[in-house]
Order: sequence, then structure tokens, then C-alpha cells
Amino acid sequence: MATAIVRVTGGVGRFEEFRERVRWLLVRDPDVDPYTEHHAPDRLEYRFALEKGIPFPSFVTASGEYPELRVEAQWDKGGDKAGAKGGVAIEQGRIVEKWTGERKPG
Repeated sequence: MATAIVRVTGGVGRFEEFRERVRWLLVRDPDVDPYTEHHAPDRLEYRFALEKGIPFPSFVTASGEYPELRVEAQWDKGGDKAGAKGGVAIEQGRIVEKWTGERKPG
């Protein structure tokens, strides 16, 4: 099964507003796959069971409205073929970093 984890870090004081905005956007997106929320004091985390794809438009939109936050989405489509694992980082509504395979700590 393909999965994705979306983590939001940055201005902790804005997490609640960001969470509500993302929730509003996801509810209105007909292509959103099932997900669960797993939040901690220093981050927001969303885990998706992918069938249709990661709901990037919702997170890109919210990121543009909360520029002090960083959104990172990592996926694992299963298997060993190219592009099966990877991710992106989004800041200020723009993709600022992309990677394929396992992300190197840093």
C-alpha cells in the first residue's frame, strides 16, 4: 500500500490556525484519500493511505497563507522502482526542495 506523511514545522503559535485551514481545504477536496492526524507540540503530522495521490494543492494553498511554516511531504509507493520513494518541501506556497529515494538526514 502506498503511504505518505506530511509534516508541518515552524511557527508553533500558528499550528492551530494552519490545522483548521488544512482541514477546511481537505474536506472540500473530492480527491483526498483517507488520512489520520498525529500532532505533537512541535509539529503537525498527517498520514495518508494513498489511492489517488497526495493532496498537494491543499497543503500548497495553506503554506502560502502561513509563510512561517514549512510543509514536508514524503511518500512511499512501495517497491524499488524509480520514484517509489521521495518527497518535497513547501514554503510560502512554493516547492523549495525535492528528493527521490530515502532522504538523507541533515
